[in-house]
Amino acid sequence: MCTVSWLVDNNDYHVFFNRDEQRSRSLAIAPKPLSINNTSTLMPIDPDGNGTWISTNEFGLSLCLLNYYQGIKPQGALISRGLLVKTLSAKKTLQEAHQALSQSTLNDYASFSLLAFGFDASGQFVQQTWQWNGEQLTKIELNSPFTSSSVEFEHVSTSRLALANRMPMRSVADLAIYHQSHQPDKSHLSACMHRTDAKSVSFSHIHVSQQQSFFHYKNASPCSSQPFETSELAR
Repeated sequence: MCTVSWLVDNNDYHVFFNRDEQRSRSLAIAPKPLSINNTSTLMPIDPDGNGTWISTNEFGLSLCLLNYYQGIKPQGALISRGLLVKTLSAKKTLQEAHQALSQSTLNDYASFSLLAFGFDASGQFVQQTWQWNGEQLTKIELNSPFTSSSVEFEHVSTSRLALANRMPMRSVADLAIYHQSHQPDKSHLSACMHRTDAKSVSFSHIHVSQQQSFFHYKNASPCSSQPFETSELAR
């Protein structure tokens, strides 16, 4: 139950992410610098699983994980998908992330979509998405925005994409407005999601340039007046 969008602006890239969770879930720990396998990273931490759903690192690689509720649940005990993101956050490139993901024992994880953002060797923006459906890992092509939902997925996805198609979605301000939106109403359909049992519990904005990475984080619903906390990494 999440929504992610992204854009490129003057060769910087921006990623926005609404994390939708049960209201009963523990409040995440705001992003702070962490060293993962000798790589400097920024990521919030979910205290319930000690993993994360979104990260960026000193090499300009950013990752976002969304649950893929339409997949098949593997048999047996499962490992938190957030720990997989945490491990992959140390990789330098999309190619390294893909190799590590391909070599992982994915049967230990529930199904997911994993988005990666970064720069190629020439400094151009690149984006890749992998989807694990519980049986097979595949590369998929995505346009911004992308969403997941455990409730009425087709209806929710159609509603959120329709809103994006009605909006400009060309600037950082446009994407921020989209993620704070309650269109068509303040419900499970809106990008800023509100249900009786769940809601958008945090709002992330990652900004990566050739020199620096910024992680702006609101540990509250995107529509709230709570200010962003900002962490940064030199590249």
